[in-house]
Amino acid sequence: MSDSSAGPSTSSPSTASPRLVLRSYRPSDFEQVDFIFYSTYFGLVPEGVKQKLRSPLFWLGWIAVYAYLLAIVPVLLADMSVPSWSARVLQVFMTISWGLVSFAAVFVVTDRLDVVNHIEKARQNDLRDPEVSYMNIIKEEQIVSDDATEQQQQQQQQQEEGETSTATTTSKRKSTPKKRVTFDKDTKPATEIVRTVRSKDEQTKSHFWVLSMDGQICGTIGLAQYSTVQYDRRPPLAPGWKKIGQALCNRYGVTPPSIFQFDASAHAHDTVFAKAHAPHTATLQRLAVKQEFQGCGLASILITRAMSWAHQQGITQIFAVTNEMHSQAAEILSKHHQFTKVSSERKGWLGQHETTWVCHVEQWNEQHADQSGSLFKDTNNNASTTTTTTTD
Repeated sequence: MSDSSAGPSTSSPSTASPRLVLRSYRPSDFEQVDFIFYSTYFGLVPEGVKQKLRSPLFWLGWIAVYAYLLAIVPVLLADMSVPSWSARVLQVFMTISWGLVSFAAVFVVTDRLDVVNHIEKARQNDLRDPEVSYMNIIKEEQIVSDDATEQQQQQQQQQEEGETSTATTTSKRKSTPKKRVTFDKDTKPATEIVRTVRSKDEQTKSHFWVLSMDGQICGTIGLAQYSTVQYDRRPPLAPGWKKIGQALCNRYGVTPPSIFQFDASAHAHDTVFAKAHAPHTATLQRLAVKQEFQGCGLASILITRAMSWAHQQGITQIFAVTNEMHSQAAEILSKHHQFTKVSSERKGWLGQHETTWVCHVEQWNEQHADQSGSLFKDTNNNASTTTTTTTD
């Protein structure tokens, strides 16, 4: 992947243009990437509420409950000596109350259940460490031994002694005792994280980019390619009826029978996070742009970079998955980047669904080769992946 820059780069000293930098992910970007992802997802709550309100099943349930509330008004007032207009007032009160309660419930379900589930699904899997998931890096935790620590200190001491040659400095150093690291055998041993690059046979074409404006990250996108099935790393939860049974048993001091017990380790691989990709295919995901920068075409810049990378790496098909809250992203993919709808799967009774899109990279490149070539230009001559663009 080459470095590139785009757009007019001339700027006067008084009115400097904002500088966009599109580059590969770095470990120091983790907190900002995490913040952008969950903050932009929470911004999709109104769209999720809107989709639920469009569901016929929601209105069937709403009307049914509303009719029941109106029907019990005469029953409630039958044995009461109240004025005749009390029934009408109570019906108006129930109408307003049921409207507020029902719409508030839809908002809470969307915000606290649907959105949180999508966010945690990503944060506990590929966004748990984008460097491992996308950048072909392996991280291993190794125990730091006493001998290794002492050897490092001796080497450092010898290096310091070689740098100075004055007798005064030497005498001061000799009088200073050597620092040693001691380990408490009763506590967990000290560890360090060792980063290594995957071997060429194990490497995939996955990659992750961040888009920053004047040093602040404002957008992200990832291209995922999995060689094996990826299982959900979130701990499996017991079914609701088992939780209720366990709660009742604990309430009355009874040992829960085996029917209410749940072995999480036995269900660790029940949920598949992502299927293995066929050769020369990948999935476009984690497209996010800060809310204050949305509507400026930054999403298309990110998608164009990912598609150009896919073409360079020999990928022929790019898939993308959107849900009911991603209407804007689906519109960008279909209208501006030739993604076509493959299938749609219902995920709930209130309009929740997931739509799968596909784009043929060669066809995309034929239409966008000139655009991607003029949008990006190399900023250095090495193999780094920093890409810059400037806007007026």
